[in-house]
Amino acid sequence: MRTSFRGIRQLEYFLTICEAGSFTRAAERLYVSQPAVTNAIRSLEEELGIQLFDRSQKLATLTAEGRIFAGHVEKIMHGITRTVEEIHSLRNLTSGVLDIGLTALGGQSAIISLLKAYRHAYPDIQMILHEDTTGNLQQALIEEKLDLAIFAPWQKNNSLSYEMLDEEELVVCCSRHHALHRRNSVALADLSSEKLILMPSSCFYRQRLVEAFEECSSLPQIVFESQSVSTICALVAANCGISILPESLVEEQHALAAIPLEPSMTLATQLVWKTNHHFSHAAEAFLQVMQEGEPNP
Repeated sequence: MRTSFRGIRQLEYFLTICEAGSFTRAAERLYVSQPAVTNAIRSLEEELGIQLFDRSQKLATLTAEGRIFAGHVEKIMHGITRTVEEIHSLRNLTSGVLDIGLTALGGQSAIISLLKAYRHAYPDIQMILHEDTTGNLQQALIEEKLDLAIFAPWQKNNSLSYEMLDEEELVVCCSRHHALHRRNSVALADLSSEKLILMPSSCFYRQRLVEAFEECSSLPQIVFESQSVSTICALVAANCGISILPESLVEEQHALAAIPLEPSMTLATQLVWKTNHHFSHAAEAFLQVMQEGEPNP
């Protein structure tokens, strides 16, 4: 038997008769005519091939089959009610989950500000952050394992849509005990004799930095690799080497000095999603917060 809206209405009529004790009182509660209730129950009995009510008495009395059926219908209608409530909650953004992909550089100020703004606007939405490489995040979007992702411009994919989020200055960071910390600016070519602390080679950001060093024939020795920005900063603070990071990731590290690059280098970040993918209401709201700065009233 296929479930339909008509079938749900029949179940509602059935339970109302059980509660009211008669077809007449049930019709009054439902604001429909008694023949409408009678016809709905008769149609339901024909579909099921059983008799639900004993019509030989003045009151509507359940048959043995009807009592069994009633126990299951109550559970079904409770489940339908809960489902509808959950759907309304999702539409009203009073519940839901948003899966967002980030690279290890996801702590940049623009990204944190966006996440904070969304959290403030929709405090009942749970945000799950998935940290991975740019390539893996892009593939996860294509496979619809993520709602959205934030990463630097990479190889464009026709299956994805992109919107620029921010562009941030890159700086050389070193310990305040390092000789470089007094410099007003520094060129990549000046760093060839330094010890470099970078992210793993699978990181697109690392690849871009290495290419920039190679263009000026000045790639320093890479002495540490780490997926964690906090670990990199701790190693730099301990004077184990220097690194190059977005400025906002360094400016709050009091043990580190941030030196601008000359010529300057920047790192752009963009919000990415699968083109023509059916957005959840939570994901739509995130795009809106990014584009407008605040949700619609």
